[in-house]
Amino acid sequence: MIWSRHAVGTRQNPSANDQFVSLVPPLAPILFNVAAALVGPADAEDAAQEAILRAWQHWHTLHDSSAVRPWLVQITVNVCRQWHRGRFGTRRRSTVSLASVDLEAMPLLAGDLNASDYAAALDLRQELENLPEHLRLIVVLRYFAGMDATEIGLVLHVAPVTVRARLRRALFILRDALRTADELPPTTIPQGGEPAC
Repeated sequence: MIWSRHAVGTRQNPSANDQFVSLVPPLAPILFNVAAALVGPADAEDAAQEAILRAWQHWHTLHDSSAVRPWLVQITVNVCRQWHRGRFGTRRRSTVSLASVDLEAMPLLAGDLNASDYAAALDLRQELENLPEHLRLIVVLRYFAGMDATEIGLVLHVAPVTVRARLRRALFILRDALRTADELPPTTIPQGGEPAC
């Protein structure tokens, strides 16, 4: 996509155009990563572009340009949630076989992988897909978008302590699901709430 003042149009004043062009394109990879984790790699670009279009349409509502990143991520999350609900036809969360996914397009899985790393990455991706949506969303925002608990809390309208608790729970579930039978025994959560390893 070409980013220029002409590409985004002239609907708003020139300074708003310049601000949009300078702030949004560097965040596009983050939006793609979040969308890929939530709707799958096949629909991620469409979802990210839809989020950018909505951001442009509502650019005048952003009062603090320092909040552009959580604002754009929130728009992307909302687009992906609507995708899951079927607002965009019959689109649902990716059901493509993970063996056919291009690992280079997946930031979590990118890199020089040997056979065991490849299998472990596929296992992690599968277990991430199996997480409940509210936990998967926090993992995606933390590790795919690089947001901290405060930023995630702003996006999801929950307290940072709730974000940290849900992230801890999600990581516990992922860790437990990825253990093999001949490795360590499954972890248990004592009454105090912290996983015992």
